[in-house]
Amino acid sequence: MGYADVRRQDVSAAIAEYDELGKDAFLAKYRYAEARQYLLVHGGRRYDSKAIVGVAHRHLTGTALTPDEFSGGRATVGRHLAALGFRVEGMAPPGRVFLQPRGLRDGGAAHFANTVVKGVVLAEHAEALGPDLAALEALYPDGVAKLWGNTAPKYGYHAKAKALAARRVGDHVLFHAEHAFVAEAVILHLFDNEQAAASIWGSDRQGRTFTHMAALGDVRLYDPPLDARPALNAAGLGTVRHFMQAPDAFRLESPARDSTVAKPRLFSAEDMLNRLITLDRDQPAERIRKRQALALLWTIGQRVAHRKRWHSEEDFRSGVGELLRDFDDDPGPEVVADLFWHLQNTDVWTVDLDNTDPLAGFDDECDRLLESVVVRTRAITALRSRHLNRIAEDEDLLARLGLEGYARASSRSKPAGDREAPVSRRQRSGDTAERIRSIAEEVTALYDDTCQFCGTRLLTGVGFHSEAAHIRGLGEPHRGPDHISNALCLCPNCHAQFDRFGIYVDDEGVVRLVHNSEEVGELRRHPDHDIDDAHVRYHRSLCHITPPA
Repeated sequence: MGYADVRRQDVSAAIAEYDELGKDAFLAKYRYAEARQYLLVHGGRRYDSKAIVGVAHRHLTGTALTPDEFSGGRATVGRHLAALGFRVEGMAPPGRVFLQPRGLRDGGAAHFANTVVKGVVLAEHAEALGPDLAALEALYPDGVAKLWGNTAPKYGYHAKAKALAARRVGDHVLFHAEHAFVAEAVILHLFDNEQAAASIWGSDRQGRTFTHMAALGDVRLYDPPLDARPALNAAGLGTVRHFMQAPDAFRLESPARDSTVAKPRLFSAEDMLNRLITLDRDQPAERIRKRQALALLWTIGQRVAHRKRWHSEEDFRSGVGELLRDFDDDPGPEVVADLFWHLQNTDVWTVDLDNTDPLAGFDDECDRLLESVVVRTRAITALRSRHLNRIAEDEDLLARLGLEGYARASSRSKPAGDREAPVSRRQRSGDTAERIRSIAEEVTALYDDTCQFCGTRLLTGVGFHSEAAHIRGLGEPHRGPDHISNALCLCPNCHAQFDRFGIYVDDEGVVRLVHNSEEVGELRRHPDHDIDDAHVRYHRSLCHITPPA
């Protein structure tokens, strides 16, 4: 294998090693000379392109290329890095540029912010992505992909159809909105996936999905946006009405490609979880943080059950007051009234004073993040584990708020008369009950009642006992399938920990504790048990809780 086999993730690993060692030590270690002409530009820093590719080969095969084994010129290393979506200083601008309207209708601006700027959490759409998931995971090791999609044109002879067919990995895309270019990116991967497009973006007003998908790299936001009219007019284009290939005459006066324009740091799910874990740092009293957590849970419940974001002071006092009476010894109406305002100290809450009566709720960034089932589950778990762990009947609390599906990974709330009932004992009717019993009996028989995590075979007075556990919960909100590929045979102890987000399975099949990543077992697989790893990844995405900063 040569330099041309090096993948994007191999280059990223070599860059990380370069940063760790420093330029001089890196070049000395692998006996490379300093690059004089072609430099890889990444994250505002310059790297010796030939050395990076040579060492990237080690991350692919285990052996670095020596300097005399390949050429580091424009036609070799430079072209290969550009094809992988990296910028190479000294290379001419790309010959192929495509113009992409960001769109105003059908949620175009929101789609751009959520899936190009912020990125798509692959674990949330693993099932819909299907066979395309592996390629995306290789391109985005952190599990967050930058994706864009286009609807199919009505006619094959349309310019949009020709442009979609002409796209290649390494091409550049300019995003256009309101007479300006707002961003550029490089195409890393192309694929068509109607199910994934529907899962990520839904459909447009005509019911079409954004099926023709592109994975993007080196996304660069223009701040401020660049006036597109001079370049479009000079190229004979009035505006960008659909996806198109830029004509040869197109030229854009953009900031220098090696400039280090600072990008604003986006508020992430981890930021929000940190704030939910700490809540109001200025309040040392545990009881006050408990009340804040109950109020925030009530607000999440209102959002899920009624799609309601904003709450008047009267509604807040009524709803949260009733909750505190039952779960916090009725602290009184004055305490509830203060909560409405003092929750702003948590940095996740805002009060809108532009109305005749003030309205309050999660701020814009948190509300956007809480649209995700995964983030919502993690947020609820963070509040429960850090501030409400002394409430014995916390699952009853969630059920009361319409959040019972978030209590466990299995999506199930307490069965009547039996909180710890395994899957096989759930009270169902007709074909559904029989099917679940069949799945439970099949998976436990396959492993002879031996736990797939710890190897325990629990002997009781009436024989051996194990429990069938769903990996991805059935029903709302997780929508997992009733299939043996979504089931495990576990002992009661591992089942309780797995179901309550206490343990997870990592990429290598190692079972770890959530709070300190300690290894506690391994996932055992029977040759006849085809476990769907997409469900394992989904469960893992629900579990991680960032400790306080």
